Amino acid sequence: MVKLISLLGAVAAFAASGTAADVSPSPSGTAPKSSSAADSLSSLGLSLPAGKVPVGDVGYTCNVLSRAFPKNETFTASSPYYEALIDETWSGNSRLNASCIVTPRSAQEVSLVIQILSTLETKFSIRSGGHSSNPGFSSIGSNGVLVALERLNTLSISADRKTVTVGPGNRWEAVYQYLEPYNLTVLGGREPDVGVGGFILGAGGLSLFYNTNGLAIDTVTRFKMVTPNGTIVNATATEHADLYKGLKGGLNNFGIIVEYDLTTNTGIDVWFEVKNYTRAETPALLAAYANYLQNADVRSNVEIQTNPAYTLAFYGYLDHVSAPSAFNDFSKVPSVSTLYPPTNASLNQVLVDIGSAGVIGSSYTYSISFCFKVTSPSFLQATYKAYLETAASLLSMGVILEYVPQGIIPNLVTKSQTQNGGNLLGLEATPQVWGEIFAQYPATVSQSTVSSAVNGLLSNLTSSAKSQGVHLPYIFANDAGPDQQVLRGYGEDSVKYIAAVAKRYDPKGVMQTLQNDAYFVSKEM
Repeated sequence: MVKLISLLGAVAAFAASGTAADVSPSPSGTAPKSSSAADSLSSLGLSLPAGKVPVGDVGYTCNVLSRAFPKNETFTASSPYYEALIDETWSGNSRLNASCIVTPRSAQEVSLVIQILSTLETKFSIRSGGHSSNPGFSSIGSNGVLVALERLNTLSISADRKTVTVGPGNRWEAVYQYLEPYNLTVLGGREPDVGVGGFILGAGGLSLFYNTNGLAIDTVTRFKMVTPNGTIVNATATEHADLYKGLKGGLNNFGIIVEYDLTTNTGIDVWFEVKNYTRAETPALLAAYANYLQNADVRSNVEIQTNPAYTLAFYGYLDHVSAPSAFNDFSKVPSVSTLYPPTNASLNQVLVDIGSAGVIGSSYTYSISFCFKVTSPSFLQATYKAYLETAASLLSMGVILEYVPQGIIPNLVTKSQTQNGGNLLGLEATPQVWGEIFAQYPATVSQSTVSSAVNGLLSNLTSSAKSQGVHLPYIFANDAGPDQQVLRGYGEDSVKYIAAVAKRYDPKGVMQTLQNDAYFVSKEM
């Protein structure tokens, strides 16, 4: 994968006249109306091509964007950087060829971009790191414009070192490396190549020690957002508090986030170990995991990832220790090998080293998410058995199916409900699993084939969970499939709240109608 930081960093600055300032929305939430698209664009200080101004014409829009950003900030297929920019998208099936790619470098430039797109009624998609498995969620084809945020890569720390300001164009590795000299870290991605924006906005964000510290979204103290009318606002607990609350679960239904203020944590030493288990030993491992989740030490973390051949387990503890007793039950299950022996290291270093080892990024991918209570080992073991049956049916086609049962303890829910005013996720404070079924498949296999098998498995697991009284409605957005109704999983009150906030900050419904694809509140009402 080609990186463009050095290429794009050499581009000269461009200051557009007439862009929005840091002001609140007008009482109606709308920008002043012009008599025509041409008048609206001219009011932004833009030089337009001669002739009539068409709306809904992506070629014309790309022409306008190239005029607005003449210093190589808009890229078309003829650009030598175009393919590299497309290739930044992680999953092969999401690498769609946009009509053009615009790479704004500031909130003011984002404001100009969104005003052009809105005025010309042009489809667009927004990409932070491009890690979504869902085609069209952070990518778009020839019918639209890709707004790539990688140049919004601000990193700055407050004087008291309690807050770090992070641009959505950063990858988590850059954030961890920036904070390491301060002996600080933040709740960020478990894979260092994941982008900041999608991870945080994806209804939570699970860090390495999520059960200890809660969700990443709850450590955000300020969102800086550009509304679809071009207004730049800061959303905090006291300023645009309705938007601040809405963004803690509302995904990208309101505008484009250009900065996050995150609470820092001391980057203490951690103990960790990674073991490999055979398929035959996995049911016993899952039994130990289910028992662990019902009475877990909040400073510990266990992560399990299964595939048809073997199972990996990460054991971590937030302290400089030698043999944490929290994992005694797991030590009774024989492992076939040890990938990482017991080690003490800084949390940032663990995230960079262990996370990098798991990054693939060349396959086509598809995933779904489901949630269930853990009251005993039986249902967790049953999900593994059902997963293996589906995985076996796909293996001959070259499809590799993985099952990742992410265990959640009540402490995470308590943290989520109390930190910075809580969030909209509607979580239940009970031991539970946020299960992910993740498929990697070759280009020779259609996504419909894979999605049909995986969605069938999801339907069976959901029905079984409901019949056994362990089903939970929450769907973890970061792992969810394109057809899942993530917002509905929060509960009706949260959906209504998100819809009301979206109407105030985006009354014309730009994010619902022009944005290419997402978990739109307009579809889930």
